[in-house]
Amino acid sequence: MSTLTIRPKLLSLIAGVAVILAMLPWTTLASTGPIIITGKIYTAEDTNPVVEAVVVEAGKFSFVGSKEDALAHAPNASSLRDLGTDIAYPGFVEGHGHFASLGRALISLDLSTPKTFIGMVDQVAQATATTPENEVILGRGWHQSKWSKAPSLTVDGFPTHRGLSEVSPNHPVVLEHANGHTLMLNAKAMSVLGINKLTTAPEGGVVVKDTRGMPTGILHETAMALAAPLTVFTAESATRALLAAQDHAIKQGITSFHDAGIDAVEVEAQQIVDGDQRLKIRLFSMISASDPELTEYWLNTAPVVASEDSRLTLNAFKVVMDGALGSRTAWLHEPYSDDPTTVGLQTADADRLATLMERSRVNGWQINTHAIGDRANSVVLDTIEQVMPEGGDHRFRIEHSQHLRPDDIERFERLGVIASIQTIHLSSDRPWAIDRLGPERIDEGAYLWRSLIDSGVHVANGTDVPVEPINPIANFYAAVTRKTLAGLPSEGFEADQRMTRSEALLSLTQWNAYAVFMEETLGSISVGKAADMTVLSQDIMTVDESVLLDTEVTMTVIGGEVLHEL
Repeated sequence: MSTLTIRPKLLSLIAGVAVILAMLPWTTLASTGPIIITGKIYTAEDTNPVVEAVVVEAGKFSFVGSKEDALAHAPNASSLRDLGTDIAYPGFVEGHGHFASLGRALISLDLSTPKTFIGMVDQVAQATATTPENEVILGRGWHQSKWSKAPSLTVDGFPTHRGLSEVSPNHPVVLEHANGHTLMLNAKAMSVLGINKLTTAPEGGVVVKDTRGMPTGILHETAMALAAPLTVFTAESATRALLAAQDHAIKQGITSFHDAGIDAVEVEAQQIVDGDQRLKIRLFSMISASDPELTEYWLNTAPVVASEDSRLTLNAFKVVMDGALGSRTAWLHEPYSDDPTTVGLQTADADRLATLMERSRVNGWQINTHAIGDRANSVVLDTIEQVMPEGGDHRFRIEHSQHLRPDDIERFERLGVIASIQTIHLSSDRPWAIDRLGPERIDEGAYLWRSLIDSGVHVANGTDVPVEPINPIANFYAAVTRKTLAGLPSEGFEADQRMTRSEALLSLTQWNAYAVFMEETLGSISVGKAADMTVLSQDIMTVDESVLLDTEVTMTVIGGEVLHEL
């Protein structure tokens, strides 16, 4: 921070105010009078990108600028906080995640750590020892492409339930894949659910079977609904999950969260938590268009928009056009390089998507579509081009926009479509994604952040939690280095597509605010905007990349209230 040059006539005033303020206790920014915060503060604004002080009043920034002028602006301030060596940024926004699923993952088995199928089975075996018989054991986060060696028995590249069933004969076990598009069941769970040789998959799904026609325990895409009786939320369990997710997210420096697809029970739980003002994080939720009845109800209703005493916004629908790369269900123009028999799955009807987009105009709903594969992205863009109205500001979003035909980038820009990406997916997936797509498609069409930004496309950024940990620092690191979190490869994957640090910060703040029509009130530190801040232990804009991942969240402030502090 630069040394202040203070005008002589203000010296006595400033000295007196500083002494008084230093004596006052620091508890919360939600105080009866103005609060002055001083230190190095990044604003994410083109003008005054770094300032020395802000003043917070009634949950908003009333002043942004120098420390000298802040003290003059608020001589009656009730408290002063000097950040010391910590650095403040606009509140970080999770641009695409799954809130209740995060909460459930926090209380389920974490299967991201075992390095082999046997290790995962051992973890389940340990859980059976402390879980009453017939009670469901839930787990999440396994990924066969990340194991150090393949299981001894696989079908279509996935393990079978045999080893899992041997250690859990008396407990239904449901283990969700890291990508959220695949489940693994043990024999007990399949028995309870009635899944057997005669079971057929619903449209857009796969029940994997062996050469004898027996189910292996693997369910892909819409077939996961077959396990719903064992996994479905109740209003009570969803509420508990929401509160657990909120606590965890705030500790990670998240002040706003874009919830990418919620069902009727989650809608109810979110409204309950918001109604009794337990919702502190700003939640922007997309209603799942996979539920026709829920969709029909909300299409004929005005969106719910957060107000001064509310933190919940319901103004978007989420459509799922394809699956995921890990399960080879992302929908591609050409067959998978490591399985030429498939191009993935189309999981939504394009005509229904077009109808939804057209009907959404009546009450002003936003339509956001999951598309990972290049063909899924092309079809969504085709549909948007077909229905795009003259004028207006709908801000269609394509969630993931992960693998594209380069020619489609121009259409993103021309149609004003937001590319809602997850930079951390490159760190996790790129080492094995090349097997799925091959070198040419990886080089020309995968994770094209630089091409999107340079073409003028609006980009949002998230983690897809709980597919990935909700860690904005890791997301930032992936954006600027294009490396794994182990720092590999040294030059980064397709390094010409990396973001600058300024762009990466914008992608976690201002650009995410734009993606939910909130750029005038959130996303940067500016007079009149909500006083949301994330405070870190070091300057992620300047420190060497080798220590970026050592950064800690030391404080999270939402609406002028300190909700987390180390």
